[in-house]
Amino acid sequence: MSEPPPTAEELGRLLLPLADEIDAARAVPPGVIETVANSGALAAMVPAEYGGRPMSHQEYGELSRAVAHTSASLQSLLTVHGMVCASLSRWGSPAVRRRLLPRLASGELLGAFGLTEDGAGSDAQAIGTTAVPQEPVAAESADEPAQTWWRLDGVKRWLSFGQVAGCFLVFAKHGERSVAFLVQRDDPGVTVVPSRPTSGFRSAMLADLRLDGCRVPADRMVGRPGFGVAQVAGNALSLGRLCVAYGSLGIAEACCDAMLGHTSGRRQFGGRLIDLQLVRGLISDAVVDTEAARLLCGQAARAMDVQDGRLIQQVLTAKLAASRAAGTASAAAAQLHGAVGLVDGGPVDRWVRDARVMQVIEGSTQLVQHLLAEESLQSFRVRRRDPRYPFTQGADHVE
Repeated sequence: MSEPPPTAEELGRLLLPLADEIDAARAVPPGVIETVANSGALAAMVPAEYGGRPMSHQEYGELSRAVAHTSASLQSLLTVHGMVCASLSRWGSPAVRRRLLPRLASGELLGAFGLTEDGAGSDAQAIGTTAVPQEPVAAESADEPAQTWWRLDGVKRWLSFGQVAGCFLVFAKHGERSVAFLVQRDDPGVTVVPSRPTSGFRSAMLADLRLDGCRVPADRMVGRPGFGVAQVAGNALSLGRLCVAYGSLGIAEACCDAMLGHTSGRRQFGGRLIDLQLVRGLISDAVVDTEAARLLCGQAARAMDVQDGRLIQQVLTAKLAASRAAGTASAAAAQLHGAVGLVDGGPVDRWVRDARVMQVIEGSTQLVQHLLAEESLQSFRVRRRDPRYPFTQGADHVE
């Protein structure tokens, strides 16, 4: 009988000694990815019938938190790989699910998410990559049906783990309708180019995906035309934002632990640094934000597990609060560590850089605020129509 996979905390302890090495190498070694795969993390969003180890969103979130405590770059693999697996599990064709999901679950094949372009990021509807159906190609055998293909043209930017991914969930436009396809690395017309280095997520192996007359068989369409951004991308982004929220929580936790350890051991002005009132103020603000983020992440994960009607609002709330908590905690850690916190490649420096990324990826802070306000307004409209809801004063003119 095989051993049970490690818990989130066990996986975090296993990876922790590798944190500085991963960041300095600006890449995640294959052996580390294998360790994560052996934990079951890469199989969490794959049904058991395809070799997956299904987890609740809360369990998957806890894995993201624990991995981000060590490396936010590595945690981004859980984010994008999970988004691809969940999308393919729900909307992929039966043949493609049978062929690819077992390989994705084992970690033999890594998935990356291709939505962002130079002219399309927060505005997903503005994607310029095109998808055009091609004439059917005659099969090699008379017993087989002619194969239908699609041609994809465009460039996708900033794909986490794009340098090593074997398949990409790519969003494109077919006329006025959005479509999603699973593109494989060895498809004709595919070129993967490493992205310019970024200050944070140094080891996320970012890449650009160039599609020049890329030929993709029709059975690798995920969903149907008109379904791409509205449903496939929308659901994937909710999962991605939940993972980013938990990853941000992991960064914030690491910063709080580092601050408490450093300030309780360092002596200044005849006493411990932590005994200074202003120091305690910085620490307490970070702790409060971190604990609030923890509760909101759990609430959002439970909403996704039961498909609560307010899950989008809950996920956006968690993402906004947790990414802010990571920013607050990392800034306080840098301040309290002094020069040590400024050392390039040190843990505090890494947390500061990675926390900044968390406020941009899977929806910038400003986009999340915009979406959250809209979701809150919709929720309010529903509540005010309930005769049992007494708080309608001043709401008569809400449209």
